[in-house]
Amino acid sequence: MHRPNKILKDYKKLHHFFENGEVFTAFDTETTDISPTTGRIMELGAVKFNKDGVIGTFSKLINPGTPIPSFITNLTHITDEMVKDSPFMKDVLPSFLEFIGDTILIAHNAGFDLNFLNAECEWAGLPLTKNRCIDTLQYSRWTVPNVEKHKLDFLADTFKINKGSSHRALDDAKTCMELYRLFCHMNEDV
Repeated sequence: MHRPNKILKDYKKLHHFFENGEVFTAFDTETTDISPTTGRIMELGAVKFNKDGVIGTFSKLINPGTPIPSFITNLTHITDEMVKDSPFMKDVLPSFLEFIGDTILIAHNAGFDLNFLNAECEWAGLPLTKNRCIDTLQYSRWTVPNVEKHKLDFLADTFKINKGSSHRALDDAKTCMELYRLFCHMNEDV
């Protein structure tokens, strides 16, 4: 799938977006599989913010229209029972797209989440997202290259960020937001 989003990679300048008052939306998806051709989004979480703080949050469980594999339930603690009465993605997407607007998206391993989001847009007959995006996985590799691992959980633990419930979309989005803020602060003088 062609991803129309531009991933911002000029890491020396990413903190300028924050300082200049840009609005960001850190987001995360929980999915039934690792491939957007065989999996579906079952939870979507996002936090919109700028340098002054949180502007709003978005959190929805989604009926993926397919059974959730047991290994995914073990990872996320999201069950078929939890999503059976939830809306389908085609019904959630318009409000999510309105929520993110033209903000700069932030995600950890952004390609994964963007591929799923745009696949869902395609299936729903909606335009693909074209937002610019910052990948905190790549930003962490540039900012703190000597850290043992660059997984979201590990980075949160390393930098004492409250990660809430890992592998839940809103909590992971909040963790991603905090990592971006931290890395911006660490790179102020670069």
